[in-house]
Amino acid sequence: MTLTQRIQELLQVLCADFPERESCLSLGFLSVVNNEPFYLYGRTGSGKSFLVKRLSSAFKDNKVLQVGSRQHSFPTKLGVFDLIIFQNFNPIDDITKENVRAALQDRENAPVILSSDIRPENAMGRAEIADEITLTISMPDNLSPSALCSLLQSQGKAQNFEVPDNLKISLDEKNAWKEEIKKIELSEDTLSTIGKLAEICTQNGIYVPISKWLALTNMAKAIAFFNGRTHTTFIDTLFLGAPIWGRSTSNKAINESFNEIVKSVMLKELANVADNVYDAAGLFRRVKTLLHSSNNLYETKDFNGEPCICYRITVAGEPAPLYVPLQYVETDEDFNPYNELRQVEKHVRCNFHGTSSCTISIDSAVKGIGLRNNAMRNNNSSPSKFEDFATLPTYILRENDPDVARQKKILLEELRKETQTQMEQQAKILRSLRDLYQANKVYRNDLFCDIPRFDNIQGELRDMFDTINGVATKLKETLELYK
Repeated sequence: MTLTQRIQELLQVLCADFPERESCLSLGFLSVVNNEPFYLYGRTGSGKSFLVKRLSSAFKDNKVLQVGSRQHSFPTKLGVFDLIIFQNFNPIDDITKENVRAALQDRENAPVILSSDIRPENAMGRAEIADEITLTISMPDNLSPSALCSLLQSQGKAQNFEVPDNLKISLDEKNAWKEEIKKIELSEDTLSTIGKLAEICTQNGIYVPISKWLALTNMAKAIAFFNGRTHTTFIDTLFLGAPIWGRSTSNKAINESFNEIVKSVMLKELANVADNVYDAAGLFRRVKTLLHSSNNLYETKDFNGEPCICYRITVAGEPAPLYVPLQYVETDEDFNPYNELRQVEKHVRCNFHGTSSCTISIDSAVKGIGLRNNAMRNNNSSPSKFEDFATLPTYILRENDPDVARQKKILLEELRKETQTQMEQQAKILRSLRDLYQANKVYRNDLFCDIPRFDNIQGELRDMFDTINGVATKLKETLELYK
């Protein structure tokens, strides 16, 4: 039996008849193996004592010091203990606080578990030990109906729980593993993930001592070690996105950013792919317009960095200039023109309907107050209801102008080359996304894998692939327009 198989079986035994608490127990196991102190938080009856008992039973000849909420006697020599547990920890008691501090300072290699129904930020803040606790494990408040029924049916099995001797961990094994875990290499991706996570902590005022970063990194190494790897991968850091950071505000800030951090590290060779998807649909429209529009030369004015056709309408007795980009003439799509402030005028909608005459519609909300009303310009809360307002012609300076035809031909060739270049780039991105997705699939069955988070990240990669595939398809349709 390999070490990975043994730990897998051990975790299965520990999690048996303990539904919907597997991730909590896995984190607790990693903490104990790495001799790290953790705060176990949960309401009365959530399974805290059950979890601690099972963790303790995973080790041979485990010398456990259990300290109750009202127990004031405390041993002076803590080095003889392999595990120190403070049950129902309440920092309101000064003696208990002193005992906890002593345990954290003098514990040597013994992990310390603080079990309590007091919120972590309150309890650790009062006890002034937040910086010394590696992580917080929060027990769920409730069970799903199916999990509850399963638990009720297996009540007798849970009471007779016992870990087989061949799976139990001896102190010598634990110490030997600790030395092997030190040898695990931190991959560039792992370091980059932790670095970006540290930036999020700095931005949100979350203080994380260097000692805690070292401890959490060792836990990532332990995950790699138990999975038989010599170096860490992104999968070994997924537990950092869990609510382990003590304060609810800290958990929220990190959780909201963590998936994006992991994706940015995974997609480092494809920087900004998700944020800068190529506008293939816009390219398609431009090519289609150039191929099917006339060679007329229209009267235009440079505005906002592009040639525009100028119109002036009167709304509620006020004249309002509009600037329509030349690129929309003779197309059949809706668009918003520019106003005199060089901004997109969202209360006006235009469409040439494939001709040189522009149909103008305005938001019914501005009919009585005009387009220059600041309150209306800033109010984007309610959807606009457009009404036909006018149809205005476009002044043609020259029909079938040879210069226009020549410029269109040059532009069409430039767009053809751009289309081909983009097709090659998008194909490369698709191959990279496919290879990354396939390479990640092997990690789903890893020990300690946060499966919901893993599936979410893989789902986002799949959605990204579908988006890029849609871009590639539109580019292919664009090239077919030239035939």
